Amino acid sequence: MRRFPLLAPSLAGLFLSGLISAQDRPAEKIGYLNVRAAVEAHAGFGWVREIQGQAQGELKPLREELQGLEAKILSGSATQEEQQAYRSLQQKLQEVERKWTERQNIALAPITQEIERVLARVAQQQGFGLVFDQEVAAQSGLVVYAASELDLTPAVLAGMAKR
Repeated sequence: MRRFPLLAPSLAGLFLSGLISAQDRPAEKIGYLNVRAAVEAHAGFGWVREIQGQAQGELKPLREELQGLEAKILSGSATQEEQQAYRSLQQKLQEVERKWTERQNIALAPITQEIERVLARVAQQQGFGLVFDQEVAAQSGLVVYAASELDLTPAVLAGMAKR
């Protein structure tokens, strides 16, 4: 494997020069967005809900049948045929879940793209250089406090309403 001994000092120099020049600029604000609220408020989200309902309609009976077979397997009373049916059903469930996840992602793509465009515009207009997903930041413990004036959700919702 070929090594590049000068690469590390060069990268460190670039990093440090970036930090130094960043100190010359005013600090940009960090904000947050409730992405779930923005997605659910989007006019196209009804289609996503419809897809989710169809998915549940197909997935629920598969899951129930799988649970029944699993109970027999765990109790030790399952026949060889039931064990094979369980494995086949697991595979079918995974395929059906994949199908519905793909359909949902296709339906969500234009929604998330519009939210990203509106968010980028709002963040730039208000001087935000970094925006966190409120739920992800809270669940991960990454952010333990955020002032309400850093919430871009109302501005993004207003921006989406104008479109």
